Amino acid sequence: MEYQLTTEELSRITALDAEQRYAYFIQAVVDLQQIWILTDDEGFVLVSAEDERCVPVWPHAELAEQWIEGEWSHCTAQAVDVETWLEKWTSGLNGDELAIAVLPDTDGPGVVVLPEELADTLMSEMQED
Repeated sequence: MEYQLTTEELSRITALDAEQRYAYFIQAVVDLQQIWILTDDEGFVLVSAEDERCVPVWPHAELAEQWIEGEWSHCTAQAVDVETWLEKWTSGLNGDELAIAVLPDTDGPGVVVLPEELADTLMSEMQED
């Protein structure tokens, strides 16, 4: 069963700064085993941040769904299980020279990391759990 955020949890997460959101993202993904992206008819959504083309990612559907408005109103939130992310997405994003914007907010892209860095951090955390 999918974990649902309460209104209080949603407010608490969105109030965190970029580094705190990154730490939260890592722990939530390790716990829930999912990474959320936005997709449309052409594939996954990209943003520009720190001179990089990035895939924005979130640990919960509710956080991703907050971005479904304006130019992204035609998008849907889609879960990628963490195993698939590590096995396929990491190498695919590397090959496409894309970075990852972790839990972006209205003030900015969040922490921007390379795919291998995110994969290494997730694998390290999963081994500790």
